Amino acid sequence: MKTILRNRLFLAISAGHLTVDVMNSSLPVILAFLALRLGLSNAQLGLAAAAYTVGASLTQPLFGHIADQRGSRWLAVGGVLWMAGVFWLAALFRGYVAFFCLLLAGLGSAAYHPQAVMNARHASRPLVASGTSLFFFFGQVGLATGPALAGLLLTLVPLPVALLLLGLPAIPVALWLIATMPPEAERRSSAHGSAEGASALRLAWPVLVAFLALMALRFWPMRATQTFLPKLMGELGLGANWYGLVLAGFMGGSAVGGVLGGLLADHWSAKGTLVSTLALAPVPFWLYLQLPLDHPAVPLLVGLAGLLMGTQHSILVLMAQAMLPNRMGLASGLVLGYMFTSGAVGAFITGVLADHMGLYRALEMLPFVVLGALVFALFMPRRRALEGVYEPQPASRTTTA
Repeated sequence: MKTILRNRLFLAISAGHLTVDVMNSSLPVILAFLALRLGLSNAQLGLAAAAYTVGASLTQPLFGHIADQRGSRWLAVGGVLWMAGVFWLAALFRGYVAFFCLLLAGLGSAAYHPQAVMNARHASRPLVASGTSLFFFFGQVGLATGPALAGLLLTLVPLPVALLLLGLPAIPVALWLIATMPPEAERRSSAHGSAEGASALRLAWPVLVAFLALMALRFWPMRATQTFLPKLMGELGLGANWYGLVLAGFMGGSAVGGVLGGLLADHWSAKGTLVSTLALAPVPFWLYLQLPLDHPAVPLLVGLAGLLMGTQHSILVLMAQAMLPNRMGLASGLVLGYMFTSGAVGAFITGVLADHMGLYRALEMLPFVVLGALVFALFMPRRRALEGVYEPQPASRTTTA
């Protein structure tokens, strides 16, 4: 792990990830602030949020393909600067124009993430699972920081100034990326031979359906918990400080679990980590709902659920890359876009169920969704069969400090 943190490329890519996700997660606060000023309905705000998520998710495979074909350096720099530029453009306008400008920021996030996952993987060899999980940890820190930072700025300064300040860190990060990303980072995925790629694809097709189902069923409970657990607590009369603490525990647990999952995958077994954590996760998901939701143990149980579910994130991304070893950028874009989209669909299904059976009962069904993910995890090939992405390879001297 210390070797990874001394790698200049890894640090630059991770700093970009943090910067992009700070802006990403600040947008819901900013859009809600604007929606109140514009008098938008909940449905209109929800539609805008969905449009942003879909735009930021479904375009990731396209940008991943571009990274494979044209190189990743300028996608990294352009993604960071695009998001900041949209923030600054929105600062120049008022009302609906500023609102719609901000919805375009997701394209910067979509451009940044696939190439960043690919480069983080290469920069952290041979401990690629540990490195990828650490890369995602930087993003989780950004996701946790963005809403609080945006809320603080909006209480202290006018909206245009807040937008300018939120985008400001993108300038030094972009310069760091330009200076750090070496020429060989342009087309890293081309280093794999075509024979290796064909072999992996032939192996991947029989398990592709199981893999897609595993990803969808794994991300569904996480997104549904983030969306509806605070609402359930609010309906029961609990304060925002309490359900904010509980949700922070869930997100914090997921971030720590991501790093733990990478370490276990590198030093023990990737498939074993998937299966064991998915087998344990339904327990805290079920237990916290058996207690009064103001019980002191609830944050701990929800945090444990987040930790167990977070362990699989980097492993699934690396498995997708192993299926397309000659198209790492495309694989990263596909898996990330699919995860976020399927999670949104799953949360929508939970919402529909909640309208018919009550929110409490709908959340009680999430442990069974996790068990469904466990069933499909059993069909994943073992390390030697598919996880060639974990093979030890020396890191490039050019990128290591």
